[in-house]
Amino acid sequence: MKNQRTTRQTRVIRDRKERVKPGCEEAIRQCEAAAALVKAAGDELADCWNTLAREISSGTSATGLLRKRAWCNVLELRLRERAHALEAARLAVDAVWPDIVSAVRGRDLLNRLLRRNNNELSAAHQVWPLLVQGATARNPETNPLK
Repeated sequence: MKNQRTTRQTRVIRDRKERVKPGCEEAIRQCEAAAALVKAAGDELADCWNTLAREISSGTSATGLLRKRAWCNVLELRLRERAHALEAARLAVDAVWPDIVSAVRGRDLLNRLLRRNNNELSAAHQVWPLLVQGATARNPETNPLK
């Protein structure tokens, strides 16, 4: 027979986890997206600087160099904007961090409770066959397998 108290506790913990999860997941998702945008902007800026260096060494016209340098400036501004967006996303994750930690602790508590119940159950499953064997060995007439 199932323990109703455990089921009720499990449901409460699961409901609390589901209530906390969407805001936390959204904050983490936004932080990851902002980090990906920063990385992409940084890679694009590095490529632009490499291209500018190659054009300087190859002797491109002054107008071409000015255009390439202006484009590098635009990419630097883009990188700064994305870095500010990443900082805002990081602050949003910091704001929901206590909820994340609480959800993880609740999940750990639930897992420990379930492991303890499973260990008690598995111990009973290991002992029961031994008890049956001992009873049938002492009294062969009561052997249910005959």
